Amino acid sequence: MEEPIVIGKDKFKISEDETAKRELRIVKVSDDVIQVQEEVHGIIALVGASSSVNIKKEELKNLIKVAKEEFGWTDICE
Repeated sequence: MEEPIVIGKDKFKISEDETAKRELRIVKVSDDVIQVQEEVHGIIALVGASSSVNIKKEELKNLIKVAKEEFGWTDICE
């Protein structure tokens, strides 16, 4: 697998004393599969059977741009 490409970063306050850092990345798994990774630091991880990724509008634009330019998926959003 290739190195992840960062498409979004931010910080948010979770308590008076602590700020969490969030990074959204994508990586090409194969020619027709990409993986979206959300990494959050500074909070206790939740354990569960499912996971989700929150994507901001600008991050989605960046994801589409990277998929087209870096991964050659030129048929996206035509």
